[in-house]
Amino acid sequence: MIRKLLLFLFGIQLLACQPDTSQYTTAIEQVKQAFVPDKRVAIWEVEAIPGNPVVLRGCTNIPAAKEHFIQLLDSLDLSYTDSLILLTARQGLVSLSVCNIRSYPKHSAELSTQSTMGQPLRIYDEAYGWFRVQTPDDYLGWLDPGGFYMFADPEESAKYEQASKAVFLPEFGFVWAAADRESTPVSDLLMGNIFVILEAGSEFTHVQLPDGKTGYVSSSDIMPFGEWWEAQQTKRDAEHILSEAQKLLGRPYLWGGTSGKGMDCSGFTKEVYYRNGMILPRDASQQVHTGVEIPTDTSTWAGLLPGDLLFFGRKAGPEQKERITHVAIYMGNGRIIHSAGEIKIQSLIADQPDYTPERVASFVRAKRLF
Repeated sequence: MIRKLLLFLFGIQLLACQPDTSQYTTAIEQVKQAFVPDKRVAIWEVEAIPGNPVVLRGCTNIPAAKEHFIQLLDSLDLSYTDSLILLTARQGLVSLSVCNIRSYPKHSAELSTQSTMGQPLRIYDEAYGWFRVQTPDDYLGWLDPGGFYMFADPEESAKYEQASKAVFLPEFGFVWAAADRESTPVSDLLMGNIFVILEAGSEFTHVQLPDGKTGYVSSSDIMPFGEWWEAQQTKRDAEHILSEAQKLLGRPYLWGGTSGKGMDCSGFTKEVYYRNGMILPRDASQQVHTGVEIPTDTSTWAGLLPGDLLFFGRKAGPEQKERITHVAIYMGNGRIIHSAGEIKIQSLIADQPDYTPERVASFVRAKRLF
């Protein structure tokens, strides 16, 4: 009994010696709100571990956030041991026709986004054999090592930048082991995949994939990357937007999908606009912050133009924030094209075929990007 009492008193004394971490926690939250309000595009995973002194543990990829955090603690005259890791990125490339980037480092985790062959990646920390990566639109997630190639050093990355590269143009295709369509496939390909040109030929071009594999593609199916991207800049109009959107009709809905193999609603709009020289943020709740807002009459849909983005979800109210859950491309005459079960066309006007009243009821706002 006496022993238990002594242990209890010792525990109380030990706790009394531990500093209060509430000020540290408040500072962590303040820095998060100032520098990393959206955890989808930046890393701020910090905690204060009680001790004498308090231990700062975790990681961030934002140098200014860590610097400000340390300055804030010093200004409050708080003592600490700084074990906070500042993550630095290595450069890499997606090596598959499309890779699946997940929300956590395991195959059973939710698919958060995708990226396609030749797209650059910033590669951060590793956990359980997976790597945290960041796509060109700054979206973060976890990718297994089979989906990308990591440059050995900056010199190798610079050498790749100088290499002649091509873009694959058809919706689907293959890299062949030999200059023969009956030969063994080396990899499948999707529209927009990027690879290095080794030797151009009249019928076939010898190419190298990001992981070092080599093979042959039909010369008529590719275009030099710079030439292709320059051409995309001339397509920023409704005609080209709707043309590319309709090429994807019937493709399946895939939560987290952003490729021709399957797309969610924002993955669809992102892919369509990318094909026309514009890079959109990943999610509908991010895309809604782009462009110029267009006043909209939901009875006639007057004022909208083909190519505008329409956002759906929940409007802000006295006791609730706005919540965007869906996005579609306006086609004109009250019709939209979007990913909902599959890529399809529906109407926002009651007397038209394929009327979708749930979209009318959940409409929040419209934005014009060009």
